[in-house]
Amino acid sequence: MATKRKYGKKNVIKIDPLAYNIGLIGESGIGKTTLAKEVCETLVGEDGYMIFNIGKEDGVDAIAGAVYEDIPDWETFDEVTKDIIENRDTDYKDLKIIVYDTFDQLLEIAEPEVVRLHNKENPDKRVKSINAAFGGFMKGQDKALEMVLDRIWELKKVGISMFVIGHTKVKTMVDEISGLEYDMLTTN
Repeated sequence: MATKRKYGKKNVIKIDPLAYNIGLIGESGIGKTTLAKEVCETLVGEDGYMIFNIGKEDGVDAIAGAVYEDIPDWETFDEVTKDIIENRDTDYKDLKIIVYDTFDQLLEIAEPEVVRLHNKENPDKRVKSINAAFGGFMKGQDKALEMVLDRIWELKKVGISMFVIGHTKVKTMVDEISGLEYDMLTTN
């Protein structure tokens, strides 16, 4: 006779902020990267973090002493992250957190890789854009997100936490009934 199991666990909140995924969004130029650097240095010291300066992002340019790596394209992201994973216990033993500056740029640099993968898997149905990749209807974008998250989780498995930075934009709207203008905050 099987014993009945009672389901349910009691969560215990962790004191260490690096036990959680950290995210910060805001408009360009308001100091997100500077804040991320200061938070990381406070939590893990100068050797415990690395800022990925991704795609067209250049937020790290004006931050003295920031520890960073330029990630202009997916190939570089792939190379750097695989190196960190493979050499975690030697070259990166002090690394605790990677700042992804910015997540929207990370997805953008993944897009050409998605197109390349689609064309490799479907040589008779080649595409030129992410919108047509893997059958269209956002499937290319879904693949890009999947690739990015898979790599971030691989890094988490070897003890590297994430600090994600993203952009917002302010869009001025007009209320159709009153004609009054208002600002709406949007993000990718």
